[in-house]
This record gives sequence, structure tokens and C-alpha cells, in this order.
Amino acid sequence: MYLMYIDESGDTSTLEQGGSKFLVVTGCIIDEKNKQEIETKFREIKKRYYQKPDIEIKSNFLRYANPSIIDVNKMSPIKLYDKEQYDALQSDIQNFLKTIPVKLISSVIDKKGYWTKYPSQNPYEIAYIFLLERFQTFLQYENALGLCIIDPREGRVVEKKQMDRELSNTHNLLRWESGGFWKPCPRIIEKILFSDSALTVGIQVSDLFCYPIYNVFEYNKKAGEYKWFDEISLPKIYYHSTVIESSNKSDLGPQIDGTGLKFFPTETKKDFRFYE
Repeated sequence: MYLMYIDESGDTSTLEQGGSKFLVVTGCIIDEKNKQEIETKFREIKKRYYQKPDIEIKSNFLRYANPSIIDVNKMSPIKLYDKEQYDALQSDIQNFLKTIPVKLISSVIDKKGYWTKYPSQNPYEIAYIFLLERFQTFLQYENALGLCIIDPREGRVVEKKQMDRELSNTHNLLRWESGGFWKPCPRIIEKILFSDSALTVGIQVSDLFCYPIYNVFEYNKKAGEYKWFDEISLPKIYYHSTVIESSNKSDLGPQIDGTGLKFFPTETKKDFRFYE
């Protein structure tokens, strides 16, 4: 059994409302046999720096925990007051994320491009469909079953609570219905499970992996320009047996595009440096 913990960076608000350019929804896939060890290691880090193993650590909390940041609009509930300790915390979190046995699947939605084609549609639904289709592919290769766990709140601008029923309906549709534009997902069992990220280590871990992917697209970066993406998130993105020739034609590398990383709409890929 595999558990996919889901979180997002960005939001579903328009640019006119101050929303992000991208919505990135990421699933962190954990084999159930590794779940307890991953949670234990994360709790040990939390206890080491905060004496409270149950506190929530998310990407924005961690960034703004830096004592060098004095902007009152960037406050963190896990603020540290010693720079050396903050640097050590960053290092421990990075090593933790690099070494834990997880796979990532991420849906990257260019909101402007999406609304040009589908001006009345919520991008979260299509991002979730892409996520489940790729989780189904992963489960097929592993000959396994899977569960989905998601935080019922949206990250930045808009509350996601009113979307709970919509996501549940979409989840059920992919599990049981065929003949639509989606890929049926029978290996995903049970309904979508909603859990507060503050109470769920897997969702916090998913958030820490998700933000670097969001950062690359939101700020139009390419490989080599953001360490957290290059060294932490990118190596964990799922791919299966497909390989492609690298640019120098001498090495083989994983084909993540379309498998572990789904960008939509594909027509706007050319506008972003990541795909140069």
C-alpha cells in the first residue's frame, strides 16, 4: 500500500486578486512500510530545535524562521533567534528530504494559459485529475494500491473548504467511471481523505517538496538556479522505464516530463526557461 500526501503551492485566485501565476499541486508518495521511520526522523528534528515534536514545519514557516528576516509581513510561528541554529536546521531538513525514500508527482498549472482556454474552470480540479492519473500509473508499475490524503485548506489566498465536495466527486469519478477524458484509476482505493497539515507529517513533507517546484515556475527559473529544486525536489520526481538521451547524447536520463511532472497547458511551455 502506498500513501500519497498532497499539498499545493500557489492558489486559485486571479492575478487581479493578487493571486499567483501558477498553481502547483504535489503528491508525496510514501510506502506504508516506511511511514513510521519517516515520521520519527522528522519528529526528532523538530524536538532538537523546538523541544516540540508535534509542531508544524512547512516551507513558508521554514523560510521566514530565519532570524535575518525582520519584515513583519513575513513572520513565522517557528522563528529562531540564532543564525547558526537556523543554518543547522536548514541543513538537517535538507538532508532529511534528500534521504527519505519517497517519490513525487506534481501538476504545474499555468493559470493565465489555462484560463485562456477554460475561463470558467477551477484549475485545482484539472491539477488533481493529472495527479491521480499519474499515481495510477505508479501503482500499476508497483502492482499496488494507494490512498490519497490532502489538506482541506488552500495555501495562500482562497479557502479551499468549499472545494471539498468537488474534489471528492472528482476523486470518485476517476475511481469508478470510464469513458471520459480522464484515465480510470481503480488502484486508488477509498475516498479522498482530508487531514489538517498541522496534524499530518506526510502533508508537511509534501509541502516542503512542493514549494521548490513552484518557485522554479513562478519565478521563471531553470535547472541550476535554485538549490532546493535541483538537489531536493528534482531527484525525487517520479519516472518509470522511459529514458531519453541527454543534450550531449552520451548519457541517459529519466523522462519526468508528462510522468512525474505534468505542465498544463502544454502550449505555453515554450514561454518558460525551465523548458529551454
